[in-house]
Amino acid sequence: MDWSLVLLRIALVFYSLGFVMSFVPILARRKVGRLTPWLAGLGWVAHTGALIALGVGLKRCPLGTLPEVLSALAWSTVAVYLAAFWRWRQEVLHVLVLPLVLVVLFVSGLLPPEVIPLTASLRPSLLRVHLTVIIFGVAALFITFTASVAYILLDRALKSKSPGRSSLKLPSLESCDNVGQVSLLWAFPLMTLGIITGAVVSASSNRAFWAWEPRETLAVLAWAILAIVVVARLGWGWRGRKVALLTIVAFGFILLRMLGVY
Repeated sequence: MDWSLVLLRIALVFYSLGFVMSFVPILARRKVGRLTPWLAGLGWVAHTGALIALGVGLKRCPLGTLPEVLSALAWSTVAVYLAAFWRWRQEVLHVLVLPLVLVVLFVSGLLPPEVIPLTASLRPSLLRVHLTVIIFGVAALFITFTASVAYILLDRALKSKSPGRSSLKLPSLESCDNVGQVSLLWAFPLMTLGIITGAVVSASSNRAFWAWEPRETLAVLAWAILAIVVVARLGWGWRGRKVALLTIVAFGFILLRMLGVY
C-alpha cells in the first residue's frame, strides 16, 4: 500500500471539508464555521505524514520534482495559514486560502513526476535550501495575497455601503492591511534568498546565473514588484488599496511561475 498517496487523499478530504465548512456560517447565518481550522489542521497532519512517507519511500528529500515541490508548497501554505488564523482570527482566510491550496494540489496531481528531475551536477544541499526558502516564501505570500484580496473586497463593499449580511466575521481594513504587511515582511526576504540561491544553482548547471526563460523572468518581475511594495510601505508610508493591488499582481506572477503555466 502506498501510504503517501493514502495520506495525501485523506489530507485532501479534510482540506475540502474545511473549505465547505467555511461557507456554512454564510448559508446558515450562524457561527458554526469554527470547525474549519481544525479540519484544515487534521488535513495538515495527514499531509505531513504523506510527505514523510514519500521521502521514506523514495529514500531522498521529497522535493525532487515539480509535483513534489507543489505538494510541499501546499503543505507549508496551510501551516502558515493556520498560524496566521490563530494569530489574527480572520475567518475570511478560510474562504481564500483553502481553495488555492486545493488548486495547487490538483495541478500537482496532473503533472508527470519527471517534469523537473534533479540534475546530478547540482549541489543537492544548495538545491534543497533554494526549494525550502522558496516554498516558505510563497506560503507567506499566500497570506499576503489573501489579506490584499480581503482588503479590496471589503473596501469596495464599504464604499458601496453594502457590506453584505452574513455571520462571517469580517476583518477591518486596518487589520487586513496589518496582516498583509507582516506576512510580506516575512515573504520578501525568503523570496530574495530563493532567487539568489536559484541563480547560483542555475550557474552550476548552465554556466550562467540567468537563462532568461519566461518563467524566470516572471519570478524576477514579481520580486521587483514586491520590492517596490516593501519600499513604499516602509519608506513612503503607502497603505491600503494601492499596495494591495500591486501585491495581487505580484502574487499572480509567482503563481504562474510555480504552476509552470507560462
